[in-house]
Amino acid sequence: MSLDTKYRPRTFDDVLGQEATVRILRRFIATGKAYRQSYLFAGPFGSGKTTLGRILARGLLCEQPTEKGDPCDECSSCQSLLGGGTHTDFCEMDAATNSGKADITKIVEEIEFSTFSGRRRVYMLDESHRLSEQALDALLKPLEENAPGSLDKKLVCIFATTEPEKMRDTILSRCAPAFVIRPLSPEVIAGRLAYVCDEEGIEYEQGLLPLIAELTECHVRDALKAVEGISLLGPLTRDNVSLYLDLDLHDAYLDVLLNIGQDLPSAVQAAEKVLAKASPQTCYKRLATTSVMAYKVSLGIGKPQAFWDLEKVRAIGHKGNALLAYATLFSSRPGKPNSSMLFCDIAHLHHGGGTVLPVNAPKTHQTAPLQPPPVSESTPATPAPPPPKIDQLDPQTVGVDGTVGNSPPAGDVSVVVDTRGVKKSDRGEPTRSGETYELTVDKFCWLLGLRVAELDGARHGGPKGRSHMDRH
Repeated sequence: MSLDTKYRPRTFDDVLGQEATVRILRRFIATGKAYRQSYLFAGPFGSGKTTLGRILARGLLCEQPTEKGDPCDECSSCQSLLGGGTHTDFCEMDAATNSGKADITKIVEEIEFSTFSGRRRVYMLDESHRLSEQALDALLKPLEENAPGSLDKKLVCIFATTEPEKMRDTILSRCAPAFVIRPLSPEVIAGRLAYVCDEEGIEYEQGLLPLIAELTECHVRDALKAVEGISLLGPLTRDNVSLYLDLDLHDAYLDVLLNIGQDLPSAVQAAEKVLAKASPQTCYKRLATTSVMAYKVSLGIGKPQAFWDLEKVRAIGHKGNALLAYATLFSSRPGKPNSSMLFCDIAHLHHGGGTVLPVNAPKTHQTAPLQPPPVSESTPATPAPPPPKIDQLDPQTVGVDGTVGNSPPAGDVSVVVDTRGVKKSDRGEPTRSGETYELTVDKFCWLLGLRVAELDGARHGGPKGRSHMDRH
C-alpha cells in the first residue's frame, strides 16, 4: 500500500489545517441538521477534498455519532466504510467518467425508492465540474425537495471539485457555503512527513522535509509520494532529494531568464537542459511562474522558495517590467507548444520582442494624410482647393453654450480629419463633398471638446446654428 493511501486521514482530528471547516462539519453532524443541504469542497488536487468528503459521509450515515460530531467508527455503517467495502447507502462517483444525464437519472430513481423505505442515501461526486448541463438539470429538483414530513432533503450530495467556478449557481445555491481547502504551509506538511518517516523507519534530515513540501507545491499527497520515491534511493539526504526531484532544473530555468538579452547561446543551452527532463508545456509554465516570482522579489513583496538561488533571482529581478512581458508570452501559448516554439520565443525576447514601453513613451508613428478619391477618366481633373489653415484658428472660441475653449499648443503627431460626406447626384450616383484636414492630436482633442460642448448646449435648449468646426 502506498504511503499516501496508508496515511490518508480517517478522522477529522487527522486532517491537517482546515480547522474552521472541520468545526462547521462537526456541528452539522452533532445537531442532526446535516441532511438539510448538500456540500461542496473546492481546492487544488491532492489537498484533501475527497478525504473530507468521505469522513463527512461516514458521519452522516453513522448510527450513533459522538456529541463532538465525529462518526463513532464502531457501528456497522462506519465499519463498512472504514473497511473499504461497499455500502448500500453511500455511492462515490467520478463525475469525469459518469457525467451524463443517464447517470444522474439513475441516482434520482434510487432516491425515490429510498424515500419510501425510510433509508438515507449519500452521494459523493468527485470532479463535479465535469457534469454535463443535462445532468445538472436533472439534479436541481431532487436537491431542493424535502423528504415527506421532514426538513431533510431527498437528495444529499457531496461535491468535490478543483474548478468551482465551473459549477452552476443553481447547484451552489442548494449547498452549504462552499468549503475551500486552504493551502498548507511547508512547515505543517513537514510535520506530517516526519511522522510518516518515523512510523516507516525512513532516515531523513529534518531540514529537507520543508524543501520536499515546497518542491511538491505543498500538496500533501504529492509530498508523501515523493518521500516514498526518495526512500527507495536510501535516506532522505540532499543528494537523493536532488536526484529524485531534479533540483538542478530550477537553476536551468533561472539561467534561461538571466541570459535572455545578454547571452542568447547560453539561454538556448539552458532551455535544452530543461527540455531534456521536462515537456515543452511544463517549461512554458515554469518559465512564466519563475518570471512572476522574480518580478515580485524585485518589488520586495515576494520571497523565493528555499530551492531557488536567491542571488540569481535578484539578478533576474533587475530586468524590471520586461519580466511582465516574459510571463505574458510564456503563459499565453495555446495548444501544445513544442521545443522549436520555445527556442523561437526565447530568441524573440532576446532581440527585444518582450520590451515593455512606459505608458508615456513617445510615439513616432504618424498617419499619412488621406488622398482624394480617384477622378474618372471622363471627367477632367481639377486641382483641389488648398485646405483651410487650421493652425490659424482663433485661440479663444465661444461655444453655443457659452463656454470658452482655449487652443492648446501644437503637438508632433498628426490626426487626419475627413469631413467628406457621401451624397447622391441628380443621376443617383454617389459623390463626395468636403475636404480633409491634418491636425495635431492636441488641436483635434480641443476641437472635439468644443463640438461636444455645442451639442450638449443644443440638447439643453441652447442656441442653434453652425458649429465652430462647420464655420472653419
